[in-house]
Amino acid sequence: MSLRMAQFCISVVLLVLSAAHSSWGIHEETHYPCAFIDTANITGSYGLDGPYVHNWTVIPRHFVAVYDFVIENGIRIAAPRHLRGCICKTKPCVRICCQEGEFYDLERRQCLVPPSQVPGPPRQSHMEVELHNGSLREVELLPRFSVHVETPCEHMKAVTKGSEYVHWTLHENGTISHRGHIFSKHYCFTPLLHGNSTWEWQPLACAPEKLNFVLGVREWTYAICLLIAILSMFIVLIVYLMCSEMRNSFYGVAIKAYAVCVIGGYALLAYLTLHNPANISNAACRVLPSLTLMFLVLSFYILSFIAFKLYLSFHGVVFTKLMFWLIFMPIVIVAVGWSCLVSFSYYGSRLIFGGDTCWFDPRNWSIMIYLYAPVFVACAISGFFYILSLIYISEQPIIETEKSFESIEKNRFRSFWKYVGYTAFVWLVCVCSFAFNYYRENRSHLNYAVSFSMAFHGFAALYALIGKNQQIQNFLRRIDNEEDTCENSVPLSSFG
Repeated sequence: MSLRMAQFCISVVLLVLSAAHSSWGIHEETHYPCAFIDTANITGSYGLDGPYVHNWTVIPRHFVAVYDFVIENGIRIAAPRHLRGCICKTKPCVRICCQEGEFYDLERRQCLVPPSQVPGPPRQSHMEVELHNGSLREVELLPRFSVHVETPCEHMKAVTKGSEYVHWTLHENGTISHRGHIFSKHYCFTPLLHGNSTWEWQPLACAPEKLNFVLGVREWTYAICLLIAILSMFIVLIVYLMCSEMRNSFYGVAIKAYAVCVIGGYALLAYLTLHNPANISNAACRVLPSLTLMFLVLSFYILSFIAFKLYLSFHGVVFTKLMFWLIFMPIVIVAVGWSCLVSFSYYGSRLIFGGDTCWFDPRNWSIMIYLYAPVFVACAISGFFYILSLIYISEQPIIETEKSFESIEKNRFRSFWKYVGYTAFVWLVCVCSFAFNYYRENRSHLNYAVSFSMAFHGFAALYALIGKNQQIQNFLRRIDNEEDTCENSVPLSSFG
């Protein structure tokens, strides 16, 4: 019985292996026989039991593999499964940036037709090549090389020595060298104009646009202004913790939760501003901005929650602790889920967090979508309840018996909405500054307007949430009166 079972298992395994081999081939599916830059998509090319034929080039089967990704601008991107063959292993490759009659403009970073007042660029069919015997000859490319017309990266640059181009030599085996230095495989040839009438073939290297870390006066100013805002919010938090009337009330708990979120978000922003992403681990470079995003988004939705509760308070609705947490916890879960979603998401071909910068990339609009858009939604919700509250207040007559209660609620309403207005103004400055920097191609989220608005945000919290709140002011006056009473009292030891 055991022998039959073993024979059956072996038969099943062989059947599965033969099916896999007949479809794609085990070797091709599990191994990559060469670098991606040396491959070409050969899906649909002729190949049965023997080698594949692609563009009249024979590619042996052991140089063919199944790929589920492509590489764009040095970044691996998931793609539908397809066959790629190591065409450059079979025949030396030459890469040309542009189509016949065009050249790659290094300033505009695109292929252009030369102006009519200059001679046309050289033909792409021939190029000077150093043969195996060391002699230089201008040869026809197609019989000797596999020619690919494309730019391997979005941004290409010429390698210069001082202000002069380096004279690189193309060898018969496809390598490019200059005095023993081998040029990168991620290149393409383009004719470049010397003077007004001479064209010369030059290899261009991939030049990924990286953000250089800068820690200058602007960054330190921004960090100091964030520190001012943090200290202001910390004072608000302490005062609301000490005030007995606010300590356990809905409004007091919500303001304290808001202050904690702002302190956490601004502290992490200051940390990310002052630290070089190169010195932060990949995991931290994704976790820290995710936490920052969570704190900032959550803070705005707490303001929306307060606006909703203030509107209900005018209708006599009282929240129990259970009702408070049943509404508040889903807001927290949504903010956490949003930050986790963003941390694992791509914008274009790049991860949103964890690239050249440990925050949103200022070279694209990701911050507008993933930070400012949720903030705008929260502000819209708050504004909706603000309008409803104003309509309700305007329609209600003043009743003497309820004047005391209404004065507290209305004062809280006015002080809160003063602060929301200041907060909206601060973030509007941030949005406008980013858009201004983006269109000026100033690759940064920062300028002095953003920095000073952050400090203003802290002062606005002190002014509106403490200075304009009657309950907080009464509490501070009681403390002041108690201190005065203690100072004016006479010690018992004086009598005797």
